[in-house]
Amino acid sequence: MTENQQKLLQKMYTEQRLAESNLALLQQRLEVVQAYTTNYRAGLAVLKELEGKEEGEEVLMNVGGSIFVQANLVNPGTVTRGIGSGVRIEQSVVDATKEVEDALSKLEKQSEELSEQYNKIAVISQTLSAQIQQLAEQMQQ
Repeated sequence: MTENQQKLLQKMYTEQRLAESNLALLQQRLEVVQAYTTNYRAGLAVLKELEGKEEGEEVLMNVGGSIFVQANLVNPGTVTRGIGSGVRIEQSVVDATKEVEDALSKLEKQSEELSEQYNKIAVISQTLSAQIQQLAEQMQQ
């Protein structure tokens, strides 16, 4: 094994480890974005269910985790929506639906971008693995 081969192998191994680390981080970010997306879709489904409902009407509301509660609607045209840091605002169902749809659109775009990055780095990682394997075989001969 020459010194140049050893340095090249170390460099490739370091790049491979970095690529694997980046893949793990991107996977975590994708999972977080998917969790938010799922949450927003559930909220959007409830908002869609509220459309056209009348005051006093009984509905079965999904509160998450496949749990439903029976509720009488007091003001079906207005919802309270969390906007972060414990802050909540009242909005019309129409406005809240638009906000949730916008948030979903942004999350889906972010998910696509993260997936693209993940796929690019996965290709780099696979290429590096193949090159490391090939170089190791050459060095053994």
